[in-house]
Amino acid sequence: MLSEETIEKLVERLVTRLQAGNEYVLREIGKTIKAIGGLNQTKAMQLAQMIKYGGDYDKIINHLNKITGINVKELDKIFNEVAKEDYEFAEQFYKYRNLKYIPFEENTILQNQLKAIKEVAEKEYVNLSNTTMIGFGIRDINDKSKIIFKGLKEEYYDLIDEAVLMVSQGKETFEKTMFRRIKELGESGLRVVYPTTYINKDGEEVNRTMRLDSAIRMNMHQSIRELHNKVQEEIGKEFGADGIEITVHAVPAPDHALLQGKQFSLDEYTKLQNQERALTYDGVIIPANEHRRKISTLNCYHKEFRIILGVSKPSYSNEELKQILMENDKGFEFEGKHYTRYEGTQLQRNIELQVRKLKDYKAIAEESGDDEGVQEARGKIKTLLGKYKQLSEVSGLSPRAERLRKVV
Repeated sequence: MLSEETIEKLVERLVTRLQAGNEYVLREIGKTIKAIGGLNQTKAMQLAQMIKYGGDYDKIINHLNKITGINVKELDKIFNEVAKEDYEFAEQFYKYRNLKYIPFEENTILQNQLKAIKEVAEKEYVNLSNTTMIGFGIRDINDKSKIIFKGLKEEYYDLIDEAVLMVSQGKETFEKTMFRRIKELGESGLRVVYPTTYINKDGEEVNRTMRLDSAIRMNMHQSIRELHNKVQEEIGKEFGADGIEITVHAVPAPDHALLQGKQFSLDEYTKLQNQERALTYDGVIIPANEHRRKISTLNCYHKEFRIILGVSKPSYSNEELKQILMENDKGFEFEGKHYTRYEGTQLQRNIELQVRKLKDYKAIAEESGDDEGVQEARGKIKTLLGKYKQLSEVSGLSPRAERLRKVV
């Protein structure tokens, strides 16, 4: 079966393309701002009209659509690889039951199931990447606590109009206003707006948005886990599985720490997923907990494997599972505070996100001619990378170099 590290690398290939697309959009916007700022008002207005009606926006959209097409094709390959690895892992159970093991490519039922799952996942990916659903989250000029979502085309054209207006007010005013605006765009990055809303702390209904790269990463991991679990369910029916084993992480989230590595009968696992009291196969009671997330949902990286109870030896002994939890709780000291290793991973993810935002800011600042902005971003990135290196060293957690590549 594919390791979490391998799956992470496969997903990161898709996300890296999206990040490159995000940077491309920001650089194109930066070039436009710089071009307008170097003209008088009349010529700036003429250039603005040429940009709006000359296909510049379409060029950006075509670039993003090309990335989506490449990623969908690669997603298809990833799904095939995951399903095949899972199926071949289960061969031992077919042999135990004296059942005929049909090669992966010839298993028509499994292939049809896989096709249906892939179609749903690929549709979800395309929906997330739909250029009518992506744009920028900009702080309200009158209320900095509020974020206003503006579609890509709307923000691009509004920015052009604002740049033309600022040209008439002189270079100093132009740079002050436009460099503030590009910083906002850089900090936002391309975002996806979801069709759902939520009520914020002020009781206001607002759109759900997330950085596009973060949304795709989360969606891809979830889709792969769903694929794995559905394939497991299908082949489990074929070989007569009567139990489930949950995979193990070195740094589990608190609500799943006592569940990982455990085996459950199918009935007890259903109780577990319904947040009810459940009993492990070796007799450990898992109390009811209404706050416990279901396995493989809500950004949980655990997966379930269909097994034959009493035949499938647990991948980890109880002593090994206890040692993992002890190492996690032992944690480390960082900047005068104690953290569990799980909390350390959250710190890493936060720094990675801040670096990506600064990388976006640096890209658009470079193209728009904001030299001060470039130096500011570089300085902050250098500080964060130093902090990230120190955090990884004291915590013993592996740095995710692929998420911080080429950022200075």
